This record gives sequence, structure tokens and C-alpha cells, in this order.
Amino acid sequence: MVSVIISYYDRYEIKDLHRLLADMKRYPAGLPFRLLIVVNSSGVVRPSLNSLPTSFDYEVIRRENRGYNIGAWEEGWRYQNDEAYLFMQHECRIVRSGWLKAFDQISQLPDVGLIGESLAQEWDQPWESIEEEIRYYEMHEHEIARKPIRDRVACYKHHLKSWQIDPLNNAGHLQSLVLYAKRKVLEEIDGFPIGNNYGEAIASEIGISKKVEAIGYQITQVHTKPFRYISHPQWTQNSNPTLWNMLVALQARFMNR
Repeated sequence: MVSVIISYYDRYEIKDLHRLLADMKRYPAGLPFRLLIVVNSSGVVRPSLNSLPTSFDYEVIRRENRGYNIGAWEEGWRYQNDEAYLFMQHECRIVRSGWLKAFDQISQLPDVGLIGESLAQEWDQPWESIEEEIRYYEMHEHEIARKPIRDRVACYKHHLKSWQIDPLNNAGHLQSLVLYAKRKVLEEIDGFPIGNNYGEAIASEIGISKKVEAIGYQITQVHTKPFRYISHPQWTQNSNPTLWNMLVALQARFMNR
């Protein structure tokens, strides 16, 4: 059985989660699955999840808001004992039928360990070659030893090494909007690294891919085109955003979580 695990932060409006569940009903997954919604709780009373569609079979668990979406996914796969997992943020939208089957089929390839909708193309190069406009694009909570640092590459590599993750030679990684992995792989890498602030959260996103690659598996998109089956509002399907827009979107994705 495959688990679909959705992360949801309860400070956000619930309408996006409603839309995602409606999409899952509208577009057949192509495979049976169990649905788990992991709520990052803010401690503030928010609209109840009881308003979600009752015709949809799902389970809800709540946790402390630590580690952002990746923290919720980490809790989810350890809670739900299944063969494989599709992880999504609650803002995602299903855009075509067979969305789960497509990931499962790619996962059957013997060398594939982690599948997503989008590789971070601007990072798919040697660490030392990362362009200045990316390397020195300032973002909040990028620190080493609690001191702000402008060099994002140095920040991420520092956190990876502190988690005993080999950065390898290339900075390429899958974006943590949509990910798919088998339980066997997650157990081999001992799950996802968890970041405590914004800078660490981005390092965590990179670290998932690096952990998978370090044990000999490949990371890959589910389709040659990004966001073929599951889209996200910050990277709309068939768009070709500029580097500046991608950086702004990246910052927005992790803020206020």
C-alpha cells in the first residue's frame, strides 16, 4: 500500500486543503492509497479540520510546528507503516489522472531512490560554481553559530555537515514541494533531516537528495517536464520563471511557517 501524506500548517486558510482533496477525487490516482494529513500546530485555535469532505477516507495527526513541511512528512512516514509514500504540501494541486501511479512506476526502476516534480535546475552544478546572484541572495535566518551569513552555499554546506550529510560535489536536488520514496529508502537514510529555522529548512531540502545520492540511488523528476502531475502555485505548470522569481518564491515558501 502507498500512503499519501499531506502537510498542513494550521495558521493557513483551509481552503487550499479543501481544493487539494477535491482534486484527488476528481483525478483518479491510478492506485489505491491511504491518506494521512499531518498538521503543524501553531498553538492558536484555528478552523476545525472537521469541515473537510466526509466522503474522503483520511486520518489526521497533529504535531508541534517544528521542521516545517519536511518535519511533518518525517513524522508522517514513521507513523504510517506502508511500502511507499507520496509527500505533498497542502497548497499543491492535482492536474491530471494517474498522478500516484506515475510516481510508483518510476520508483520501480532499480537505481531510483527519490522522485519529485521538479529538480532545482539553478542548483544543478558544482557547489563552487553556484552563481553570485544565487549564492549571495540574502534571506533571513541564514546563520552559522548564530551569526548571520550572506553566503548561502557556505550556510547550507555547514548545516549538511553538522547533520553528517555529505554535500557531495554537486548542489542539485529535488524541491520539497512533492516527493515520493519507498519506505526501504527512507529507512536506509534514516529519514529526513529537520531544520529549526529558515536557512536550516532549505539545507534540509537539499539534504534529503544528498542522503539518497550518498547511498547510491538516483534522484529524478517524475516526468521530463516539471509539475506534470502535481503543481504548486509558486511554480505553475508550463511556466519558465526567471531566476529572480524563483528566489522570491523560494523565500515565500518557507516564510511564516
